[in-house]
Amino acid sequence: MSVEEKVKEILSTLLEEEINEDVSMNNSTKWDSMKHIEIITTLEEELNISFEVEDIPKLVSYKLLIDKIKELI
Repeated sequence: MSVEEKVKEILSTLLEEEINEDVSMNNSTKWDSMKHIEIITTLEEELNISFEVEDIPKLVSYKLLIDKIKELI
């Protein structure tokens, strides 16, 4: 499974909706600040990565998450 597929799967499960490449905190009704923390921690656990604390508030879309994850792996 590719990183993109894994992230989509995680987001889909946590947000309980179909995920496309345009999904973000701005256009998902369930992606609020609390859910954002859950997304970040789940991604860190599942992908065995660690986001920098200062990056976490910026990672508010699928595309931004993918770009950052690709930098880390």
